Amino acid sequence: MGEAKRRQDRSAATEARRAQLTQAVEQVGLALRRLATAASSHLGSDCYLHAELGRHLMADLGFACEIAVGFAAWRVGRGDGDVIAHTPNTAGYLPPGVKGFPYHAWLVVDECIVDLTTYQIARKARELDAADGGHTTVDWCPDSLILPLRQVRSYSYVAKAPDAGHAYYESRPTLPAQMAATFTLDLEDLATARVLLANPEMQVIGPNQIGGEAGGA
Repeated sequence: MGEAKRRQDRSAATEARRAQLTQAVEQVGLALRRLATAASSHLGSDCYLHAELGRHLMADLGFACEIAVGFAAWRVGRGDGDVIAHTPNTAGYLPPGVKGFPYHAWLVVDECIVDLTTYQIARKARELDAADGGHTTVDWCPDSLILPLRQVRSYSYVAKAPDAGHAYYESRPTLPAQMAATFTLDLEDLATARVLLANPEMQVIGPNQIGGEAGGA
Protein backbone atom coordinates (compact mmCIF):
# COMPACT_ATOMS: atom_id res chain seq x y z
CA MET A 1 0.00 0.00 0.00
CA GLY A 2 2.84 2.36 0.87
CA GLU A 3 4.68 1.67 -2.39
CA ALA A 4 1.52 2.28 -4.42
CA LYS A 5 1.10 5.65 -2.69
CA ARG A 6 4.71 6.57 -3.42
CA ARG A 7 4.27 5.70 -7.11
CA GLN A 8 1.12 7.79 -7.21
CA ASP A 9 2.91 10.72 -5.61
CA ARG A 10 5.84 10.42 -8.05
CA SER A 11 3.44 10.32 -10.97
CA ALA A 12 1.60 13.40 -9.72
CA ALA A 13 4.88 15.24 -9.20
CA THR A 14 6.03 14.32 -12.72
CA GLU A 15 2.76 15.54 -14.24
CA ALA A 16 2.97 18.80 -12.27
CA ARG A 17 6.57 19.35 -13.40
CA ARG A 18 5.64 18.70 -17.02
CA ALA A 19 2.74 21.16 -16.77
CA GLN A 20 5.13 23.77 -15.37
CA LEU A 21 7.61 23.07 -18.18
CA THR A 22 4.88 23.41 -20.80
CA GLN A 23 3.79 26.73 -19.37
CA ALA A 24 7.37 28.01 -19.17
CA VAL A 25 8.12 27.02 -22.77
CA GLU A 26 4.93 28.71 -23.97
CA GLN A 27 5.86 31.91 -22.14
CA VAL A 28 9.49 31.93 -23.26
CA GLY A 29 8.58 30.90 -26.79
CA LEU A 30 6.08 33.75 -27.11
CA ALA A 31 8.61 36.31 -25.85
CA LEU A 32 11.34 35.16 -28.24
CA ARG A 33 8.95 34.80 -31.15
CA ARG A 34 7.80 38.38 -30.73
CA LEU A 35 11.36 39.66 -30.37
CA ALA A 36 12.76 37.75 -33.34
CA THR A 37 9.80 38.43 -35.63
CA ALA A 38 10.18 42.14 -34.99
CA ALA A 39 13.94 42.56 -34.85
CA SER A 40 16.06 39.50 -35.74
CA SER A 41 18.40 40.31 -38.62
CA HIS A 42 18.81 36.59 -39.43
CA LEU A 43 15.29 35.26 -38.98
CA GLY A 44 15.34 31.59 -39.93
CA SER A 45 19.05 31.21 -39.19
CA ASP A 46 19.02 32.42 -35.59
CA CYS A 47 18.49 29.12 -33.77
CA TYR A 48 21.56 29.54 -31.56
CA LEU A 49 20.37 33.00 -30.49
CA HIS A 50 16.98 31.52 -29.59
CA ALA A 51 18.69 28.77 -27.61
CA GLU A 52 20.97 31.14 -25.71
CA LEU A 53 18.23 33.63 -24.89
CA GLY A 54 15.86 30.77 -24.12
CA ARG A 55 18.35 29.22 -21.71
CA HIS A 56 18.45 32.44 -19.69
CA LEU A 57 14.68 32.98 -19.71
CA MET A 58 13.98 29.36 -18.79
CA ALA A 59 16.41 29.74 -15.88
CA ASP A 60 14.46 32.81 -14.77
CA LEU A 61 11.41 30.54 -14.58
CA GLY A 62 13.21 27.82 -12.63
CA PHE A 63 14.39 25.46 -15.39
CA ALA A 64 18.11 24.82 -15.89
CA CYS A 65 18.60 23.93 -19.55
CA GLU A 66 21.60 22.83 -21.58
CA ILE A 67 22.20 23.97 -25.15
CA ALA A 68 22.60 21.20 -27.71
CA VAL A 69 23.91 21.75 -31.24
CA GLY A 70 23.82 19.25 -34.05
CA PHE A 71 21.44 18.11 -36.76
CA ALA A 72 17.66 18.07 -36.99
CA ALA A 73 14.81 17.35 -39.37
CA TRP A 74 11.04 17.69 -39.22
CA ARG A 75 8.33 15.83 -41.14
CA VAL A 76 5.95 18.72 -41.84
CA GLY A 77 3.54 17.12 -44.33
CA ARG A 78 2.67 13.81 -45.95
CA GLY A 79 4.38 14.29 -49.31
CA ASP A 80 7.75 12.82 -50.20
CA GLY A 81 9.40 16.23 -50.09
CA ASP A 82 7.63 17.57 -47.02
CA VAL A 83 10.71 17.37 -44.80
CA ILE A 84 12.76 20.33 -43.54
CA ALA A 85 16.29 19.27 -42.63
CA HIS A 86 19.39 20.74 -41.03
CA THR A 87 21.63 17.80 -41.83
CA PRO A 88 24.88 17.15 -43.70
CA ASN A 89 24.94 15.23 -46.96
CA THR A 90 21.22 15.77 -47.63
CA ALA A 91 19.24 18.27 -49.66
CA GLY A 92 18.43 20.14 -46.49
CA TYR A 93 17.94 23.71 -45.33
CA LEU A 94 21.04 25.89 -45.13
CA PRO A 95 20.01 29.31 -43.80
CA PRO A 96 20.88 32.29 -46.01
CA GLY A 97 24.30 33.72 -45.24
CA VAL A 98 25.44 30.72 -43.22
CA LYS A 99 28.67 29.10 -44.34
CA GLY A 100 29.55 25.47 -43.69
CA PHE A 101 27.09 22.77 -42.72
CA PRO A 102 23.43 23.30 -41.78
CA TYR A 103 23.49 22.88 -38.00
CA HIS A 104 20.64 23.43 -35.56
CA ALA A 105 20.55 24.44 -31.88
CA TRP A 106 18.01 23.59 -29.19
CA LEU A 107 17.64 23.14 -25.43
CA VAL A 108 17.55 19.99 -23.31
CA VAL A 109 15.75 19.93 -19.94
CA ASP A 110 14.02 17.22 -17.91
CA GLU A 111 14.90 14.57 -20.53
CA CYS A 112 13.09 16.62 -23.17
CA ILE A 113 14.17 18.58 -26.20
CA VAL A 114 12.84 22.13 -26.20
CA ASP A 115 12.97 23.83 -29.58
CA LEU A 116 11.94 27.47 -29.57
CA THR A 117 12.32 27.94 -33.34
CA THR A 118 9.75 25.55 -34.79
CA TYR A 119 7.45 28.50 -35.52
CA GLN A 120 9.89 29.25 -38.37
CA ILE A 121 9.26 25.95 -40.18
CA ALA A 122 6.75 27.43 -42.62
CA ARG A 123 9.15 30.28 -43.40
CA LYS A 124 11.97 27.82 -44.09
CA ALA A 125 9.69 25.82 -46.38
CA ARG A 126 8.86 28.94 -48.38
CA GLU A 127 12.55 29.81 -48.74
CA LEU A 128 13.40 26.28 -49.85
CA ASP A 129 10.59 26.32 -52.41
CA ALA A 130 11.72 29.68 -53.74
CA ALA A 131 15.25 28.33 -54.13
CA ASP A 132 14.48 25.01 -55.81
CA GLY A 133 11.06 25.58 -57.38
CA GLY A 134 9.44 22.88 -55.28
CA HIS A 135 6.29 22.88 -53.20
CA THR A 136 6.41 21.92 -49.55
CA THR A 137 3.12 21.32 -47.78
CA VAL A 138 3.36 22.39 -44.15
CA ASP A 139 0.68 20.75 -42.02
CA TRP A 140 2.76 20.86 -38.82
CA CYS A 141 4.42 24.05 -37.58
CA PRO A 142 4.17 24.30 -33.77
CA ASP A 143 5.01 27.62 -32.13
CA SER A 144 7.51 25.72 -29.97
CA LEU A 145 8.25 22.06 -29.37
CA ILE A 146 8.67 19.95 -26.25
CA LEU A 147 9.76 16.49 -27.34
CA PRO A 148 10.66 13.75 -24.83
CA LEU A 149 14.01 12.23 -25.76
CA ARG A 150 12.39 8.81 -26.06
CA GLN A 151 10.20 10.15 -28.88
CA VAL A 152 13.05 11.49 -31.00
CA ARG A 153 13.13 9.65 -34.34
CA SER A 154 16.01 8.78 -36.65
CA TYR A 155 16.50 10.85 -39.79
CA SER A 156 15.56 7.82 -41.87
CA TYR A 157 12.28 7.45 -39.97
CA VAL A 158 11.40 11.14 -40.42
CA ALA A 159 12.26 11.03 -44.13
CA LYS A 160 9.96 8.04 -44.69
CA ALA A 161 7.18 8.77 -42.18
CA PRO A 162 3.68 8.74 -43.73
CA ASP A 163 2.37 11.64 -41.65
CA ALA A 164 3.51 14.96 -40.19
CA GLY A 165 4.68 15.67 -36.66
CA HIS A 166 7.83 13.54 -36.37
CA ALA A 167 11.24 15.04 -35.57
CA TYR A 168 14.87 14.00 -35.63
CA TYR A 169 17.51 15.59 -33.38
CA GLU A 170 21.11 14.44 -33.08
CA SER A 171 23.48 16.46 -30.93
CA ARG A 172 27.21 16.65 -31.56
CA PRO A 173 29.07 17.13 -28.24
CA THR A 174 31.86 19.32 -29.64
CA LEU A 175 29.60 21.84 -31.35
CA PRO A 176 28.20 23.80 -28.35
CA ALA A 177 31.68 24.87 -27.28
CA GLN A 178 32.57 25.82 -30.84
CA MET A 179 29.42 27.91 -31.17
CA ALA A 180 29.88 29.54 -27.77
CA ALA A 181 33.41 30.57 -28.73
CA THR A 182 32.12 32.56 -31.70
CA PHE A 183 28.93 33.95 -30.15
CA THR A 184 28.51 36.96 -27.88
CA LEU A 185 25.10 37.46 -26.32
CA ASP A 186 23.82 41.00 -26.69
CA LEU A 187 22.78 42.00 -23.18
CA GLU A 188 20.27 44.47 -24.59
CA ASP A 189 18.58 41.59 -26.43
CA LEU A 190 18.45 39.62 -23.19
CA ALA A 191 17.03 42.59 -21.29
CA THR A 192 14.39 43.13 -23.98
CA ALA A 193 13.49 39.43 -23.97
CA ARG A 194 13.03 39.57 -20.20
CA VAL A 195 10.76 42.59 -20.52
CA LEU A 196 8.68 40.76 -23.12
CA LEU A 197 8.54 37.67 -20.92
CA ALA A 198 7.17 39.75 -18.06
CA ASN A 199 4.77 41.66 -20.32
CA PRO A 200 3.16 39.25 -22.81
CA GLU A 201 0.66 41.86 -23.99
CA MET A 202 3.28 44.50 -24.81
CA GLN A 203 3.28 45.59 -28.45
CA VAL A 204 6.57 44.96 -30.26
CA ILE A 205 7.61 46.92 -33.34
CA GLY A 206 10.97 46.41 -35.01
CA PRO A 207 12.89 46.80 -38.26
CA ASN A 208 11.43 43.60 -39.76
CA GLN A 209 8.02 45.24 -39.78
CA ILE A 210 9.01 48.40 -41.62
CA GLY A 211 6.85 48.77 -44.69
CA GLY A 212 4.19 46.47 -43.21
CA GLU A 213 6.01 43.19 -43.76
CA ALA A 214 6.35 41.10 -40.64
CA GLY A 215 9.26 38.71 -40.54
CA GLY A 216 7.56 35.83 -38.78
CA ALA A 217 6.74 32.44 -40.16
